[in-house]
Amino acid sequence: MLTWQRTSATSVAMQGILNRKTVQELLPVAKRLQDFSGILNVELADLERVDTAGLAFLIEIKQAAEEKQLQLNFSGTTSALDKLISLHNAQSLLA
Repeated sequence: MLTWQRTSATSVAMQGILNRKTVQELLPVAKRLQDFSGILNVELADLERVDTAGLAFLIEIKQAAEEKQLQLNFSGTTSALDKLISLHNAQSLLA
């Protein structure tokens, strides 16, 4: 299970498992971002597990935020997510 919960006017928290199966629940990304302007903070600390599809989804969030001219901040990455990012050399994609 995966949830995308708005926690404030500028923030959301993602909780659960972000994988190939659950990413489908959050598409399309542009629709998720339509109510935000200026800044978007995405809290990742409560993600239990992330696979490569989940990583691709986070990159898609970044691309959609750039198109909408949002300042995007990811926070609270887990050690497992950090390892996945490192394995795929995706640090710059999520910076």
